[in-house]
Amino acid sequence: MPRVHWWLSSLTSILMVAQMAPIAEAKSIDVPSPEAKALEVDPTDSWKSLKVTVDSSEVEDESYLSQSPRSEVATIEAIDITVEGNRVLIRADRPLDQRSYWDRSTLAYQIEIRNARLSGNFQRPDTNDSDAIAWIRTEQTDANTVMVRVMPAPQVSIGEINQPSPSLLSLELNGYQAQGNLPTPHLGSNLSGQGNLGNIPNSQIVIVLDPGHGGSDPGAVGIGGLSEIDIVNPMSHRIRDLLEEQGVRVIMTREDNRTLSLEARVELANRVNGNLFVSLHANAISMSRPDVNGIETYYFQTGEQLARTLHRSLIEATGGPDRGVRTARFYVLRHTRMPAVLLELGFVTGAQDARRLADPQYREVLSQAIARGILQYVRQYCPGPQC
Repeated sequence: MPRVHWWLSSLTSILMVAQMAPIAEAKSIDVPSPEAKALEVDPTDSWKSLKVTVDSSEVEDESYLSQSPRSEVATIEAIDITVEGNRVLIRADRPLDQRSYWDRSTLAYQIEIRNARLSGNFQRPDTNDSDAIAWIRTEQTDANTVMVRVMPAPQVSIGEINQPSPSLLSLELNGYQAQGNLPTPHLGSNLSGQGNLGNIPNSQIVIVLDPGHGGSDPGAVGIGGLSEIDIVNPMSHRIRDLLEEQGVRVIMTREDNRTLSLEARVELANRVNGNLFVSLHANAISMSRPDVNGIETYYFQTGEQLARTLHRSLIEATGGPDRGVRTARFYVLRHTRMPAVLLELGFVTGAQDARRLADPQYREVLSQAIARGILQYVRQYCPGPQC
């Protein structure tokens, strides 16, 4: 028998005997060096150099255990908007790996696609025909990451993002629907049924109504792209109509969606010698705090009673949440020469408020509550030192 075969046969027999023997009696095995050299094994090496194991803790270099062949980079060929305008489709030539979240800097919905690049012939989407999308922006942020940002139109929310196939992403957009138990709104063209407020004779009272922001300044922008001017612009016209039907003269700081400085608003109010100044706003906080909701009313010095009257009317009509009446040194409150208040009608970043403020029926509730509060204050304090 050749020496190598003899050695292997002997070694196998010895190992079988050692395996059958009690562990406490196991002894080391001395292998003659010639035989070891015949297998090209250095007899000075320890036996662990021959060990085969699946325990990564006993492998000096473990990096190969966690590495997998890198998948090929996906090429994003196009972003399409469906005919209905309420779905965004992201198409690629390979499977896509994405994560999505709200971007706090732009307040848009952001889809981060990793291990991807934009095609040289990438087709940019056209949002002009979509009522659900304000804009879509696409950016190659680094060699292997593509960022897609989608800004929903006002009163539109982001729905689910699905992956119908490995190389296709689908983002749904949905119109907001008011939820929760809202007070029964008092619709109609006037404030009849709101108590015996009576008409204000001969337009003796002048109310300056100030829709906040405007033009290039949309104010706060929150969930679903809902912006402050989407709320205060239509409400200001409705409040004016309700008050004028009751004999109150209303002057608006801006009739349309134009940019207007704080100084110009104050100058107008003081020049027309208004009796009261009411500024309409919507609040905002971080998009990560949808739990913050509620109505706040601000005044400075002489506007406290007007603030409390309006705030009470709003809370009674809407059911809150009530964040209270507060003092503030806002420019339009400090520099107007009449009782002045600033109303924060809810948070566009709040889960509850955003749904409500996007609903025209709820804005009608707010408008009537503000008009009713102004008329209550006028009948009690005007004319007089507080009007």
